[in-house]
Amino acid sequence: MPDPAFSVPECNLMLALVHLRGYGTTTEFKESFGFDKVEAPARRALTGQGLLVVDKSVRPYGYELTDAGWLTARKLLAEPAPKGISSRTARILWAVMGDFSAHMDRTGAELADLYPPPAAPDPRDAVRSAYRELVGEDTDWLPLRRLRAHLDDLDRETLDRALEDLLGSHSIRLIPESNQKTLTEADRDAAIWLGGQYRHLIAIEAR
Repeated sequence: MPDPAFSVPECNLMLALVHLRGYGTTTEFKESFGFDKVEAPARRALTGQGLLVVDKSVRPYGYELTDAGWLTARKLLAEPAPKGISSRTARILWAVMGDFSAHMDRTGAELADLYPPPAAPDPRDAVRSAYRELVGEDTDWLPLRRLRAHLDDLDRETLDRALEDLLGSHSIRLIPESNQKTLTEADRDAAIWLGGQYRHLIAIEAR
């Protein structure tokens, strides 16, 4: 929660007033959320911090968020739920979510706009990570068959393109096996054809 931390009743009062457009009475709290009591400690805490003003010239009393109260309530929406969340809090939050729904109706926004799909991981980063996991921080030649086996979730075309990009940016080195007699069938299958030759080994400079 923001500093200083707010209690559940304090959060309830601020968010309830957000739904009521910044001002409300206990009568309106009852109509909107099913309760008509404002806890005195919550009222005192918020007024003491300049987040709330209470109009005692009317009956029932009127409660109004200050500009600082609006800013604090906005921050609350980005914070984890307070401990001890109650059914009252749930009703208030549901009302606030209804406000968001109405806003999306007016603006044509959809939930997908708020929750874009996660960006696909860069296969070049996957190559770097796999190399470090298999070799460590030392610079050593790694057979491409081991790299491909470690990155078996990447299709061959994607991995080959990543290797070509990394080689083109001088981020990796790819060379043929000097002793071709030591190559296994798996080594030959895993090789990549670049620059007129099959390359079987990869290395990345230690950082």
